[in-house]
Amino acid sequence: MNLIVDQILQMAIVFGSIRGATYLKIDAPENLNQLRLIFATATIAYYSFCLIIRQIVNGKNDPTVLEYEEPVNGQEEPNFVKTTVGKYDQDQIFTMIKGSATSTAIILVLHLWFKISQPLIIQSVLPLFTLLRSPLFGIHILGMSTTGSFARPWVNRSAFGNALNQPTPVTAETEPVPAAKEVKDAKESKETKKPKSEKQ
Repeated sequence: MNLIVDQILQMAIVFGSIRGATYLKIDAPENLNQLRLIFATATIAYYSFCLIIRQIVNGKNDPTVLEYEEPVNGQEEPNFVKTTVGKYDQDQIFTMIKGSATSTAIILVLHLWFKISQPLIIQSVLPLFTLLRSPLFGIHILGMSTTGSFARPWVNRSAFGNALNQPTPVTAETEPVPAAKEVKDAKESKETKKPKSEKQ
């Protein structure tokens, strides 16, 4: 249900921002510099939040062990991943920064070389919305508990909110260690059952 709500919200934001920009004539040629300023401000805000979260994650450096199985496209068997909570969060924030940097580069090419302005509107709104609803922002900025949708490992989603894969946490099963008295009793019981030939 949360996934469907996220997709609906993101699509509403995309079309709403385009309609709003058209109504306010922000994408008109005479207002192009204002649109560029909005895009630059939103981009700076996004990367600033990402760097703040990265600093918080590095400062905590949580050594708690995290084990999960991650599905791989084209493979039946998932990959087993063993890491720490700190390293996992670092990888997640790096993935977000890398993905946004790629999107920003594509948007700039479309705008500067092909003179298309609409992508600037979408890129000014969607990345910030995605970041504000991410588990990283919720846990490290808002102080949310790591339960429910905030429990690691998180669902990997595309820019429009649809799930790309669902990692499965691995629960380690350990056998209980017998108490010292139980071990001693078992040893004595074994010795009393030895055949007489062994005692001679």
